[in-house]
Amino acid sequence: MAVTGPVPGFLDKLGHIVRDPAIRYGLKFGLAGTVAVFIALYARLQEPTWALFTVFVLMTAQYVGAIAEKSIFRIIGTIVGAVIGYLLTGSLQQDPLIYLTLIGIVVGVSTAMFGQARYPYAFLLCGMTTVVVASNGLQNPQDSWEFMVWRVQEVSLGIVVTLVVQSVVWPRYARREFLENMRSGFRDVSGCLAAILSATNSEEAAAAAARAGLFPERITTLRRLLEFGARESQHFRDRLPTYHELTECQSRIAAAIATLREPINPSSPYFGALAGEIPEFHRAILAALDDLGDPASSRASRTACKDALARAMDGIAAGLMEFRNSRAIQEIAAAEALRFSIRVLAFEDIQKFISRAHALLDSLPEYPLQKSKEVESQPFVWPPTFWIHTGIKSGVAIILALLVEDWLNPPGATMFALGTWVFTALNAASPGGQGDRRAFHFMVVSIASLLVLSLILLAGRPLLSSYAVMNTVIFGWLFLWGYLSYSEKGVTIPMQLAMLCIVGILGLNGQEPISFQQVVEFFFGLALALVLSSVIQRLLWPSLPQWEIRSRLIELAGISRSILHDGPEALPANQRIRLALIPGEVAQRTRYIHPPAFRPGEGERLTLLLSCLYRIAGHLSVTTRRLDSILSDKDNARDLDALRSLEQQIDRVLASILTAFATNRPPAEGTSALKQALDAFRQRMAEFRLRMIANAVPPLTTIQALGFAERYCLAADEAAESVDAMASIDLFSINGDCAL
Repeated sequence: MAVTGPVPGFLDKLGHIVRDPAIRYGLKFGLAGTVAVFIALYARLQEPTWALFTVFVLMTAQYVGAIAEKSIFRIIGTIVGAVIGYLLTGSLQQDPLIYLTLIGIVVGVSTAMFGQARYPYAFLLCGMTTVVVASNGLQNPQDSWEFMVWRVQEVSLGIVVTLVVQSVVWPRYARREFLENMRSGFRDVSGCLAAILSATNSEEAAAAAARAGLFPERITTLRRLLEFGARESQHFRDRLPTYHELTECQSRIAAAIATLREPINPSSPYFGALAGEIPEFHRAILAALDDLGDPASSRASRTACKDALARAMDGIAAGLMEFRNSRAIQEIAAAEALRFSIRVLAFEDIQKFISRAHALLDSLPEYPLQKSKEVESQPFVWPPTFWIHTGIKSGVAIILALLVEDWLNPPGATMFALGTWVFTALNAASPGGQGDRRAFHFMVVSIASLLVLSLILLAGRPLLSSYAVMNTVIFGWLFLWGYLSYSEKGVTIPMQLAMLCIVGILGLNGQEPISFQQVVEFFFGLALALVLSSVIQRLLWPSLPQWEIRSRLIELAGISRSILHDGPEALPANQRIRLALIPGEVAQRTRYIHPPAFRPGEGERLTLLLSCLYRIAGHLSVTTRRLDSILSDKDNARDLDALRSLEQQIDRVLASILTAFATNRPPAEGTSALKQALDAFRQRMAEFRLRMIANAVPPLTTIQALGFAERYCLAADEAAESVDAMASIDLFSINGDCAL
């Protein structure tokens, strides 16, 4: 007999709550921190705060594979940083000029290298540990070796506890989420394509194409999951090259869909001639994408989809062949032929990469007979200018903090040095996009919050001497921190302050009666860190929304020029990744571009310029050099010259935009020369099309050539629009520091 009543109902609600991933993450966070502190106190380790700090940082990597990677880098960075901190402090502390210079260089270089792609976490921990050992050993340099040893012990404890908790308690596996997200991605691109095919106006089609155009950001997430998943399972790692190529197929399918910015024209002669074939192809291609997104997809279902797609494409080819033999095709306007060609070219690309995805999935055996070749690791790339500036700022900040600590010996000196480095190194890179814009405002609000917290600590000093109360405070704070940070892509500025606060509270040492002096040192240590870091953040290369937007627009224009000059194949992997990330980064920051510092609508104008530059890069990345082979015949020499002239004019427009940002003046290069080159190119392509028809070239070959040509035309149209958008922007406010 089923049990009814309040108890089963309560248990059901409790079970539903515990199944919430954010609540699970908070519980794991609290458990890991509490266990690490308990073991540190039980083993009578000297600095349990460092074990807790390690848990804080490691738990932000929510996947088992990511934890393993960060743990390795953390212990390597900790050991290297501890040794450097000990050697410099123990041997050079009496020579402050050399000592502080070397400490600043080590911390600055480590922080800057956190911004590059290879082993960033090891560099971050090297800088952090150098700060900790130097600040703790500054007053007694001969004993700084103890801090080196204690730091390694405490970090090792935090690593072990975090690894156990993350691996045993509700483990989150990147390899599983990769497979789920990959299938979800195929379903989403199918949804974008379905929306385009059903669109009745340009706005609806453009909105769906824009969703597909931002898809590369999801590909970056998939590739991160691949990196973490490879550390979780040998079975998964053996299939890594295949999974990488599957993500590339998904990216290329989304890129092809993003070019379909116009709805179907029902009155087009092409659609009249292919009234049955085109809808059949639409159904086949959507069914194939849906099947790729179906967890129940099988070899048989993929084979059926592949055969249906091939039949549908053969039907279109046969219909075009029949239509080409009619007189009506020569009467079609060149513009209509170009619009139709870009659509068929996109569908041809989609079909090609769907077929490749089918082959890749079919190649995955249940048990591999041999290991696949490992994916080539990403080449080393120097950190971007932002992180170089941040590194210099961090080096200056820690030099000043150590000078103040040695000269004035302020209360809370240890938290002062660490807090100064944390706020200076990480604040501008925190999620949200505001950067250093309101550093002084945050300083005032944070100091006021610290004052309130310190008063609460003073009132609760007797309670904090109880292990039960201390553990409850730690668990509750960590749970709340984990719950609130579950969906964050990084550590926000308030989260950084909260992390340092709980570490500082534990540092009060509840094993003994907590004195008034200890609470005062806790307050002043973090308050002074906020003051010093805010001054450095705001006055030395501040990260401001308008400047970060400007740098990304410049970066986008530069990438497009690189594609024009060298071709998309020569584009480094890091720049391809940047193409995916730039739109999201700009969107984060445009919400802060508003009056009174900026004119009304300035954020919208910047967004328009971003859209133009992004679409230029998108069109060029799938088009550049692909038309050359078709026009390489000597009969097409004038066509190729027209193409080169158009490329030169697009490049000239992009260069004028870069010059405008550098000189604070609107683009000097107008659009008249670009429009003339575009008109000439379109005329050449119209004549080229008629020659192809007269020479009985296969219809799909003609369609392919015209599709590439239309993509060039679209890139040129966007370049002309970008000049107009650039001319409407207030460059003085974008290049200035209006908020200060």
